[in-house]
Amino acid sequence: MHGNVTPVTAGGPVEWLHHSHNREADDRSDLLDRYLEGWAENNLSKLSSAMAPGYCFDDPHVGQFSRWSLSLYFERVRRRFASVGGCTAWDLGFFLHGSADRPRSCGQLSFFREAPRLGLTGVTTITIGEHGVVAEAVAYDLNPALDVLRGRPTTLVCGLK
Repeated sequence: MHGNVTPVTAGGPVEWLHHSHNREADDRSDLLDRYLEGWAENNLSKLSSAMAPGYCFDDPHVGQFSRWSLSLYFERVRRRFASVGGCTAWDLGFFLHGSADRPRSCGQLSFFREAPRLGLTGVTTITIGEHGVVAEAVAYDLNPALDVLRGRPTTLVCGLK
């Protein structure tokens, strides 16, 4: 697992999945681990392999994306941050860690989400089903980096003012 990814926390959602003693829960846990690693590594192949058919990613500041269009999300974020300071693909690692709350019903899990080199922090809710991650909805904290996602001018350069 990527060195900066720490999805298994005491009482956290991934641990909760691991403690469920059936094959389906183990499969979901493996898919979720792969999904979290894919975001941390900016690895579309790994992300896609953990997604269920009908996957939907929703970032209210950038748009909604399917498993087939998620590369456009990375491109839009990269382009917006490049316009204020030359950020690269390397800067697009998104780390999902800890648990923002206890596991919810219907396979929904919440994580803290950050892209430290871009200055983005917030929470995300991931819905996982029998065939992989079904959906993710992001909510970023209000900070200067969010202005970049919204397309507003700023002096932010890769997370530094």
